[in-house]
Amino acid sequence: MKLKIATMLLFIMLLAETFAVDIYYLLGLDSATQKPAIAYPGDSINLAITLINNGQSNEAKNIHMELALPENFSPTRIEENIDVIKPREKKTVVFQFDSLKSSKAGTYNISLKLEYDNAGTRVSDTKYLSVVISELNRISLSNLSVSNYFPHIGEQIIVSADVENIGALEARNASVELSMIGSNTFSGFIVLSDTLKELGNIKVGESKKVVFELKASDAASPGLYTFSLKANCTDCASPKEQKFSLHLYGKPEVIISGIDYSIRSSIRSRDDKKITQGDSISLSVQLDNLGKESAKRTVVSIETDDSFIGAKSDYIGKIDAEDSGSAIFDLMVSEKAEVGYHNFKIKITYLDELKQEQTIEDTYRVYVFKAPEPSPYLHYVFIIAILVLIYIILKLIIRQIAIRKL
Repeated sequence: MKLKIATMLLFIMLLAETFAVDIYYLLGLDSATQKPAIAYPGDSINLAITLINNGQSNEAKNIHMELALPENFSPTRIEENIDVIKPREKKTVVFQFDSLKSSKAGTYNISLKLEYDNAGTRVSDTKYLSVVISELNRISLSNLSVSNYFPHIGEQIIVSADVENIGALEARNASVELSMIGSNTFSGFIVLSDTLKELGNIKVGESKKVVFELKASDAASPGLYTFSLKANCTDCASPKEQKFSLHLYGKPEVIISGIDYSIRSSIRSRDDKKITQGDSISLSVQLDNLGKESAKRTVVSIETDDSFIGAKSDYIGKIDAEDSGSAIFDLMVSEKAEVGYHNFKIKITYLDELKQEQTIEDTYRVYVFKAPEPSPYLHYVFIIAILVLIYIILKLIIRQIAIRKL
């Protein structure tokens, strides 16, 4: 019994829902098509509107349709009547109106007012549509091409783009201007062509190419630079703009500006440059970066024979543009070092602006002299020192014995 009651209630609810749908808004907007698809001020426009009866069983009868136009449009046929639209049926009506020549480009909202009978009830409804009016004088700026977005200082850059007339009238006195954002003088760059390209008149559907040439000045600083291309014509409402950026690179230029050594000896004068067997020396390599970019991960290493003992690699790290760095090697000269010239092969490696390893090499020579022979009188001095020491000790012993006897 309870199951039967529940089933009846469910049936009544479904029936009520279906009935409610059919009683009220049967008609829906299936589609709206504008012709021409691109309309301009002064054009005559056809707007095809298709209605669909979404009801299950009721017919929509005595249908009245009327467009409400903005003030920028003039009506030609904006009212239509349809006798009936059956359930799940579609019907299309075409309205006509003109856009005024004084209309501005933009999107305009249009209201479609509907009135129809649904099961003896008069239903009122409103649907909302839009119409797009394009500019009569309209150009596009496309196909921007830059020969190198990451140029180096001193390199040439070629910029090109296409200007097309996509409007309904001839584009008069079209032009494209190249400018640099943040600088009226193209600071850091040399302009090798005119910054304003005059294209004359461009016919409807016609396209013209523009080309600009730039060169990064030798005095430019590395960094990010932004430029703008603006296309315009006499009757165009506003210019079309495209921006692009260049990341300008410099190059590190590391040179060996000096190589020198000093002898770390407490016996001889610091100004003595004579290297002998058994000496301790400090070899210094001075580097200068004359370039516009930092040299990174700089390492100085030396190669020589076994006569020189000590660390032979020194990590300097980053050397900024127009800065310097140095490497110092503390070395011991072997007592068995061969007398004569010895070559130091000096190698510098660093990473450039593109993180590629660069290498420079140089050769430095030093002369090693034979260590001086010991003095022939040195052993006599040693003997005399021993005898003096013995004399002092004996004298102290004799004095102690004399004191005890007293």
